[in-house]
Amino acid sequence: MNKAVKRMTLTALLAALTFVTTAFIHIPLPIGTGYFNLGDSVILFSAIFVDPFAGALVGIIGASFADIYVGAIEFVPFTIVAKLLEAVIAGYLFRTFKGTWSYTALYIGAFFIVPVYAVSYFIFFGGWSGVLANSPFDLLQALIGAIVATVLIITLRKTKIRSLSDE
Repeated sequence: MNKAVKRMTLTALLAALTFVTTAFIHIPLPIGTGYFNLGDSVILFSAIFVDPFAGALVGIIGASFADIYVGAIEFVPFTIVAKLLEAVIAGYLFRTFKGTWSYTALYIGAFFIVPVYAVSYFIFFGGWSGVLANSPFDLLQALIGAIVATVLIITLRKTKIRSLSDE
């Protein structure tokens, strides 16, 4: 199969998986705004397994549709920026770092969702109190997403399944 067709197919499937893991498989936050989900792990995985640009598309499409589906359309512009930065930074750093250090790229990329969403909390939830109430949960979200993506990537590397970047 043509590499471009594989790339498009994987990107579409992973965007759909991001939507499902964000919109349907989530845990509401105790403060009443937002929820924990595994969408970031799929985005980070996509940035490594396919490529950074595909990871960005996976995040933008899947997470934005999830925002719309759950009724948080006002977050879509912030989601676009957050997921773009997350995937591109993680994907390119992963290719730059060597050995086990490459996995730190997942954590660095995931961290970039925090300041982007902090801007949205400042705007939507009344200044710094909104940021302070919500950003710790984003830090936890980023950490969990990076951990799950790390485990998934390490596991797949031990199998015969190869990423598109390995072909």
